[in-house]
Amino acid sequence: MLQHQKPQEQQKKGWFSSLRQKMDACDMDLKFTGKAPEDMVEVDDPYEQTSQKMHMFLSDDNVAGVVELAPRGKLVHQGITVVLTGVVSVTSDKEEKEEFCRQEKKFQSDGGTLTTVTPLEFDFNTPKEYESYRGLNAKVQYFISFRVKRSMMDINFKEEIWISKLDPQYQGLRDRTEDKQYFREKDFSKGVGMEVGVDDMLHIDFKYDKKIFHTKERIVGQVHFKVAKLDLHYGEVGLVRREYIGMEQNQFFESETLQKFEIMDGLPVPGEIVPIRLSLASIPRLTPSYPNVHRKFMVKYFVNLVLVTTEGKRYFKQQEITIYRRKGQEAPTPMVIEVQKQKK
Repeated sequence: MLQHQKPQEQQKKGWFSSLRQKMDACDMDLKFTGKAPEDMVEVDDPYEQTSQKMHMFLSDDNVAGVVELAPRGKLVHQGITVVLTGVVSVTSDKEEKEEFCRQEKKFQSDGGTLTTVTPLEFDFNTPKEYESYRGLNAKVQYFISFRVKRSMMDINFKEEIWISKLDPQYQGLRDRTEDKQYFREKDFSKGVGMEVGVDDMLHIDFKYDKKIFHTKERIVGQVHFKVAKLDLHYGEVGLVRREYIGMEQNQFFESETLQKFEIMDGLPVPGEIVPIRLSLASIPRLTPSYPNVHRKFMVKYFVNLVLVTTEGKRYFKQQEITIYRRKGQEAPTPMVIEVQKQKK
């Protein structure tokens, strides 16, 4: 069970979404322009067993707002800074963190004294190249933070935001979910195929219609058994996410199966064709493919076909696919996919 953080105090719904924090010597009120509390998205991290609500921005959006400082008495400072940072972290033998973007705005850099509520407006337009990510051994995070520098002890605050990216090179692709033939049988002779063979005992063709899918599409295909002499117990198809850490010689990877389902039980007769339908919309924690994140890690997806004999021997074949976000799919996919009940 994920541990939910306690909700922060928020203003009533409106043009601004407000995050208040009581700190030493002053109160802080962080407001994002154009964001309301109901706009926040739920971000699950199953690896650290946490769930957190964040404000979401597209990668080409400006991150704008205001920090209001309300001193409790007289607040003497030596400068105030508001910063947007992007950080990628990976874990191999030890955790490594690297800042890949940064933009800051300074206020009263020569110091001063605050006695009343003071608004500090910011508007950051720095490029946000990578999408936010939570993985087995890698993370991409963005933070809005501010610092009130003082002679004795600084005042610091940091709030994470979620960045979502729509890859422009795929936005023009046809959305097959609107195709009338999408839910019907079709000819896969021109599709993507992979063969599995074990001597003269097993020969199958696994074909599906294409290799690039958006996060709400469905993988449609078929398994054609040409030679089937092995004593097969069952077969299954799944989607595997592989997270590569590092580059070139020092690279390693870990895989996790996000979803799998059984496609056959027992030994098919030669010539039998088994249909495949795998809905990506039903897969929790699905992200786009990431080819290169700051030369720190990559994320790839594979369709995985597994055949298991009655003796427990496993034969499998993987084929890489590319997953991307379309407009309207910006929010992160939750841990649990809710199934809407049909109205009677």
